[in-house]
Amino acid sequence: MDASQDGGPENTGQQMATNPPSAGHAGKHRTRRWPKMLRRIGFAALALVVVAGVGMVTAEHYMAKPAFCGSCHIMESYYKSWSRDVHGWKLGARCVDCHYAPGERFTFKAKFKGLSQVTSYFSGRAGRARPRAHVSDASCLTAACHGDRAFVPKTLPIGQPRVEKRIVGAQTIEVQRAPTVSFVHSKHLSISEKLADTGRRLEGIKTRLKAAVAKDVYGRLCRVAVSVESASEREQALRGILRGTVSANAQADALEMAQLEHLKTRQEQLAGLTCAACHFYDPSGNNHLTVDRQTCFTCHFTNQAFNRDTGACLLCHAPPTRMIQVHEPSATRPAGTTLMDHQEVVRRKIDCASCHLDVVRSEGQVAVRECVHCHDQQSYLAAFATRTTFEVEQYHRAHAAAQRARCPDCHLPVRHGMVEPTYVATRSGFIQTVLDNCQHCHPNHHYEQVDLLMGVGGEGVGEPMPNAMFGSRINCQACHTLSGSDFKGDLLIKATAATCVACHGEEFRSLLDQWIHEVDTHLKEGDDAVDRLAKRIERLRSEGRTIPERVQTLLDEASHNIHLVKAGNGIHNKNYAFNLLDASRAFVQQAEALLPARQPASSSGSP
Repeated sequence: MDASQDGGPENTGQQMATNPPSAGHAGKHRTRRWPKMLRRIGFAALALVVVAGVGMVTAEHYMAKPAFCGSCHIMESYYKSWSRDVHGWKLGARCVDCHYAPGERFTFKAKFKGLSQVTSYFSGRAGRARPRAHVSDASCLTAACHGDRAFVPKTLPIGQPRVEKRIVGAQTIEVQRAPTVSFVHSKHLSISEKLADTGRRLEGIKTRLKAAVAKDVYGRLCRVAVSVESASEREQALRGILRGTVSANAQADALEMAQLEHLKTRQEQLAGLTCAACHFYDPSGNNHLTVDRQTCFTCHFTNQAFNRDTGACLLCHAPPTRMIQVHEPSATRPAGTTLMDHQEVVRRKIDCASCHLDVVRSEGQVAVRECVHCHDQQSYLAAFATRTTFEVEQYHRAHAAAQRARCPDCHLPVRHGMVEPTYVATRSGFIQTVLDNCQHCHPNHHYEQVDLLMGVGGEGVGEPMPNAMFGSRINCQACHTLSGSDFKGDLLIKATAATCVACHGEEFRSLLDQWIHEVDTHLKEGDDAVDRLAKRIERLRSEGRTIPERVQTLLDEASHNIHLVKAGNGIHNKNYAFNLLDASRAFVQQAEALLPARQPASSSGSP
């Protein structure tokens, strides 16, 4: 058989040359290649996904570590404070455990927020504004943290124990003082029942007032009751509206209505309270999270009368059980120390304002200048000057609840703490809180009383001689408790012996009467002596006699002391008043010794 018959190469090549492969056949060949390419692409994509996934998980794990947060220079202080805080060094809570709400960490929103922070960092914009890393209540109340809410009923001490130095006899000893302030979450979180009770009481009072006063008077009372003026200004305005027109019961209802309106506003604010409202970042770096006491002061004291309602001292403070030293040995009191028992003071229902009116200074007002830090358009400030408690509630919902603003962002600071004892006995600033109530209408009206209390301002007396009661923290309000009126019929608060008896016992009633009699007697003697000297000088001048200049100076100094004791009421500082009157008599005697001798009587018997 030849090659053409057995299908050899030559025959095969000839057939392929004369019969090439069809188009369909080529297409089938290419189709068989696509699955291979797709498989390769799929394997490559899967490999990329796996690598990317592993990378993302690794990056997520690394970036979730607090050390990663601390690697950023603007976060260094926050990281250090976290490492010192109980949440960090003891409990091991990570940044992402708190600063992401449960379920938020792996959402697109959270990733975009993180991406924006990275962008800010690398663009150089980081650090230009204060970081506001908010923490949701849900993060605090997870099962791993405070979800059992065991903290709610607990009584928690506020503050740290401190050591004070005390003088006992001839020795100075150190006394450990425990915190006297306690806090219970349940009182601040379980507010719905209290709010409902306040609403019922308020409606009842409004019903009684509507029936007791005219419609226009009732409207004026309601407007004053919801105003954001200070408590003293509200009370003065309400009394002015009702002066001499209605019964004492209606006046009491009007005052209580204003008190309840402001109490309701505070309770409304508590109803929306969040953990972050009180628990702040500690800028000192000692703790990552701390309670800013300025929040407590702002809530309790803003536009609040002293020791009333939310500002009541015993709401937070427990009266000390130990004896308190109110006097130390000194040149004017060499006998020794004087001790006081707070438990006895509380039992006798003596108002804390008698000794501690200085502990709350300023009222945490909101000024326009605080608003313009955020609002640069006048439309936002149009209603600020006429705002009431209703607007205040709206402001808190918009700023505190919705935008998580903090108290110091808007409110001026409230100073809460006792003035130093050395300042009390030597400066009139200790009773400035009391004087401010008077100086609203009468600037420096009681300077004689203040000078007598401080034991200064007189002539011929050396060292200051502050009233012993003034030095033991007693202020004007301790004794002036009896409502009365002056010659114009205006409200006046008079002193009464009952306050002495309340603190010292019944025997002091007769002692006070004795002191008043002694001061009056000495004052009359000194006044008569100055009057005789003045008349004698006038008579000698009428005779053409020359009066030494020193005589007039002595008369002026004696008259000044008499005026100070008379106008300032010598009973405010009996010992200093007696010293002033003794100095006046000495001035009179010196002046009389310098006067020309009397002329001999004439034959007619005239002097």
